[in-house]
Amino acid sequence: MRWFWLISFALALILGGVYAYLGGFRQPEVAVITTAKPIFLAGRYYNGPVQGDEFGPLFRQAQQYKEKNHLQGTLGNIYYNDPEAAGDTVKAFIGLIVADTVSQNLPPGYRYSTFSGGQRVVQARLDASYMLAPGKLYSGIKEYAKQHKIPLRQVYVEQFPDTGPAEVLAVVK
Repeated sequence: MRWFWLISFALALILGGVYAYLGGFRQPEVAVITTAKPIFLAGRYYNGPVQGDEFGPLFRQAQQYKEKNHLQGTLGNIYYNDPEAAGDTVKAFIGLIVADTVSQNLPPGYRYSTFSGGQRVVQARLDASYMLAPGKLYSGIKEYAKQHKIPLRQVYVEQFPDTGPAEVLAVVK
């Protein structure tokens, strides 16, 4: 019985260390800003259930295009609704944030989408793994908006760079 507790304790320490290393104990930095310039995305539009068969593969496809240098950019998405509030239906543009809309050839089935500059947004940033960051970023935005009585439009832009903090922008009404 004593070995069970020692092994359990050691396993808990290891898991806690991994969680901390991935940024699980960090809190996001949240502020209201105005976007300076447009954000360009190359990707695909999706409208359907979060658990739909097509939703997950869109993220993997964007990652593969990036890894194989078919497109250069940062993993990113635009969500046009809040799936929690919309009954598990998501409207999103999923792909890569790119520098412009002219310097790269798009893979088959990809198109461009633009998030206009000059928009007032609640920005949340967190240096954490892309597996942990979204939940912390969204909860940080929602809590900040609630505390400061800021109404949101339910339009979100996510970006997950290879280095540096992950970021979510939520458009203010």
